[in-house]
Amino acid sequence: MRGTRIVMGLVTLVAASLLGTAPTVGGNLPAKQVAIEAAKRSERVVTLGQLTGHDRNRFAAVQQAARQQLLTQTHAAVAAVEHVGVPTQPTVTASLTQQGVRVPLTPAIRGVRELVIPYRRLTGKIQNRYLPAAQRATPVAGKVIALTFDDGPDPKLTPKLLKILKQAHVHATFFQVGKSVVKYPQLSRAVLAAGHELGNHSWDHPNFAAVGTRQAVRQVARTNAAIYHATGQLPTYVRPPYGAITRAEGRAIAQPIIRWSIDSRDWAYLNRQKDVQSVVHAAQSGGIVLMHDIHAQSVAAVPAIIKQLTAKGYRFVTVGQLLGQNTLPGLEYFERGDHRVAGS
Repeated sequence: MRGTRIVMGLVTLVAASLLGTAPTVGGNLPAKQVAIEAAKRSERVVTLGQLTGHDRNRFAAVQQAARQQLLTQTHAAVAAVEHVGVPTQPTVTASLTQQGVRVPLTPAIRGVRELVIPYRRLTGKIQNRYLPAAQRATPVAGKVIALTFDDGPDPKLTPKLLKILKQAHVHATFFQVGKSVVKYPQLSRAVLAAGHELGNHSWDHPNFAAVGTRQAVRQVARTNAAIYHATGQLPTYVRPPYGAITRAEGRAIAQPIIRWSIDSRDWAYLNRQKDVQSVVHAAQSGGIVLMHDIHAQSVAAVPAIIKQLTAKGYRFVTVGQLLGQNTLPGLEYFERGDHRVAGS
């Protein structure tokens, strides 16, 4: 009988723990809460200023990571978390846990007052010394180049391009237009499923410098929502149409801006051979190539570009890999080792 009571007691304790109603310890806190409090006491406490090196661009990057984690955790609408983030006062404290960085939220959303942001979401956003070694920002070494494709997704050409890249074992970065993402969400999902990166290229391709800051921010926010609705992920990067952006827009958009160092001018040539020659001739290690997956000639040029650059010793990587995930809001990136204040 005594053995039976012990077993039944253990079963009750486990069941209560799973249900979040563990019995109290010493008549005070539940055992589960005691364990949580003990774990918190063992966490390393740092200030937000230490985490970010007092860099406002890093603060904005942590805000961005917090929003993605909130969406994952609460399944809220994108608009509901646009203005939710961590405090920006450098003296506010955060904690380094086994899973990630615990930060307070302002304001709370759906009862969530603090958030543990996984370290993988903070690569390149907080200083490396606060990250596990496996999550630290490290630009890829060697003779590498990043292919990027704008203006999609296109119902005929994007699937064809994905097939070409798969056959060549090449990953690329796609900057998609929100209006087309809404029409063809399955193609945005296919891009991510194939191991490529997905970026924001505005809602309907206006010149940001001409429409003004408010409209530019709306264009980006609307496309972020479209991409999240299609894929469950917020895009990290923004590429403004025509590469046009003002300093005020760069600050307000609060996402890393990706430009390019190798312009194929495929939109002007609409000629497969000229596209190939343009890219291969201008190629340089660490470069970012601008192309479009809405022109048949551009897509047709990709196999020859890959073949010829591979013969020259190049490896193809995504923008994130090229830059080691070390990208911050408020800055624009042209190639490896070349970044500037957005709009400067």
